[in-house]
Amino acid sequence: MNREGHNSVEYFIGPEVEHTPAYSKRTLFVVGKQDVSQIERMAREYKTPHIFMGANHSFGYENPGDNTYWDNTITSLLDKGFWVTLDYQAHLHEAVLKMLNPGIWQSRLFVPLLGVRIPKVQTSSPNLTIKIDDIDFNATNEGVWCIHHHEITDANRFTPWQDYATDAVLEPMAGAVPNPVLTIPVPKPVPVIEPVKAEEVAEPVVKNDASIGLDAASPSQLKPETAEDAAPTLVVNTVADAAEAYAEGTKEDPLGPKGAVKPAKAKK
Repeated sequence: MNREGHNSVEYFIGPEVEHTPAYSKRTLFVVGKQDVSQIERMAREYKTPHIFMGANHSFGYENPGDNTYWDNTITSLLDKGFWVTLDYQAHLHEAVLKMLNPGIWQSRLFVPLLGVRIPKVQTSSPNLTIKIDDIDFNATNEGVWCIHHHEITDANRFTPWQDYATDAVLEPMAGAVPNPVLTIPVPKPVPVIEPVKAEEVAEPVVKNDASIGLDAASPSQLKPETAEDAAPTLVVNTVADAAEAYAEGTKEDPLGPKGAVKPAKAKK
């Protein structure tokens, strides 16, 4: 692909701007065949739940040749819980069907993205129609679908070229894949309470401030507590003491002689 700033690029990052099931997800775009452990390392480091394989039209199918890379890599990434998109041309769909194992095709996290490259799709003819055919007559599909180009090229499915400008090229990272499970929280340090120094102790507050007209030597006007008030009137140490105190208390009405008298009802 002739894309400015993407010469010899292996990875770049950005949101998925194309209207697929992975739309708007933070995405790691992988160009060509890269090592699966490095792909996982990059995806975890940059926290991308979606991995786009075959970016920049880099999917290559070798016929004849060993195409197990795509099956093994996509299976490994799906098993780790990543969303995976594979971008390939529509005429290779039959080969890709055979190349990838059934588990990939049944995964809800896998997005096969068939590219149909049609130049001047909006200006060729007002009657331009896109036909989804079969490999032969009545071979694998129930029939044929025809879609007018206006049904596809509406605003809800459109991605302008400037939306791709948010991508950022990344340098490949080496090293072991970080384990997202074995994360040990670091305890917060216990704050150290410093002892209060003698010079920092506040001086006692003078309650009667002479500067505002109060008599600093004025005696308290509160009634002093007598020894009789402070001494306990009753000491109970045993059950017998409690019974004697209860019996003593019932000899005198605490409300006085008039306390138990019911008030007379007013005459009507």
